[in-house]
This record gives sequence, C-alpha cells and structure tokens, in this order.
Amino acid sequence: MAWLKLTGKALYLMKSSSDRFIDSSSASSSFGSEDELRVSIPLQWFNGRDVPGTLIVNLTSDEPLPVDDSENRQSNQSLNGQVIVLDPGHGEVEAGVNDPGAVNRGLGRTERDEVRKQADLIKAELESKGASVKIVENNTGKSLGQIGSEGAGSNCFISLHLNAFNGDAQGHEVLIDTDGTAKNERLAGLINEELDRQLDIRNRGVKRQGLGVLRGVPRSVPAVLVESFFIDSVRDAGTLDRLIGVSAKAIATGIERFLVG
Repeated sequence: MAWLKLTGKALYLMKSSSDRFIDSSSASSSFGSEDELRVSIPLQWFNGRDVPGTLIVNLTSDEPLPVDDSENRQSNQSLNGQVIVLDPGHGEVEAGVNDPGAVNRGLGRTERDEVRKQADLIKAELESKGASVKIVENNTGKSLGQIGSEGAGSNCFISLHLNAFNGDAQGHEVLIDTDGTAKNERLAGLINEELDRQLDIRNRGVKRQGLGVLRGVPRSVPAVLVESFFIDSVRDAGTLDRLIGVSAKAIATGIERFLVG
C-alpha cells in the first residue's frame, strides 16, 4: 500500500514498501504563519488501485528521492486499456481555409494553436498512465459531425476549446449536448470540478447546449466540450502558457477520475 510522508517542504506520495516517492505537492506557510503549513492533496492520488493508507509526519527528516521513471510508470497504470479521443477545436475547415477560433490579438495567439498544445499535454499525461489517446487533427477539413464520429469505439471524447467575449470576461465551463446522458454529465462534472480546483478563475459550471461536434459522437460514448478559459482577456504570454498547462492537467485528472471511478 502506498503511503504519505509530510516534511517541512512537501507532502509526498510514497511508493509501497519503499523510501522513494511517486509524486509530491509542495507545502507553504499558511497565510504567512511560520507555525502552520498549507499543502494541497491531489485527488488523483486516491484514484488508482494502490491508494495511500498511512500518513507519517516528520518535519525534520531529509527529503525523499523520487522513484526511477520506469518504476513510476509501472506503478501507476490506472488507465490501461482505456481509449480517449481528443478534439482540439477549429483548424482547416476546407482546403486552404483555416478557422483560428477565438483570438488574443495583443499576444498574437489563437484558440486553434493553444488547444492543440493543450491536447498534446493531456495526451502525454494520460498515456503515462497506460491509456491510448487519439488526437483528431484539426487540419482535415472534416465537418463537425465527422469529427465527432471519430469518438466511435472510445471510452470518452473530449472537444477542447477556449472562449472569447469582451476582453474582460474570464472563467471555465464544460458543455454537454442538450440530450446528453448521465454519463456525459458525470464526465463534465468531474472535469469542471478539477478545473475549479486548479484554476483561480470563475467557475461557469456545466451547461447543456446543442453542439454539432457532440451530436456526431455515438450516443454510447461519453462526450463533452471544454471551454478552459477566455483567451482574449489574458494579458501576458506567461499567464496564457500557465493556463494551458494547468487546465491540461486538470482535464486529464478529470478524465482519469471518470474512467477509474
């Protein structure tokens, strides 16, 4: 059984019967107090088969070493056999005609390019846990229905998007089709919950909307469309990069919770 170790610097998820850690979460002083530590406990630590059952607190011990990468990969294969399809929204709508999606003109960044980066990050995270991940290329000129049909035979289909409005609005939301099933709603809820936990922006909730790409997904396959944040209100490139990275991690965690829960 895995176990937890808390030191003065971090909370560590320790490998079963080992003095090496699989993952960690940094600790910090609680609201400036030197007498209290504040640490977030990643929910995904409790999703696999080998969940931690013991907490050992030792604020004076040395920090543990990580497990070898090969050992870590073998210890967390919670998504073995699962197939996920990711659809980075927008792209080539017909030969030579590209749809950039939402745009941040000040930074020269587009929804099309950013959600492709996000898809690559999600893919890497899920594949590290044994999943098979297919990215629907956004330069194919396929209709929305045809893109959705790429979800056939998968365990879930995720369409990735970024919002835009007036340059000031901000927040995340997850959409399901108007006649979406309970499984769709559960998948959307878990992803939205992780986005809310990991992003410091407004939670706009789970919503139902008639969406062509989701209508194309076979009804037996849980499918959602994620609007991670509003790209047009991001003021600098560093913040945009951070939002893409953090939202990718949150979406991957939500997917994992759905598939192993």
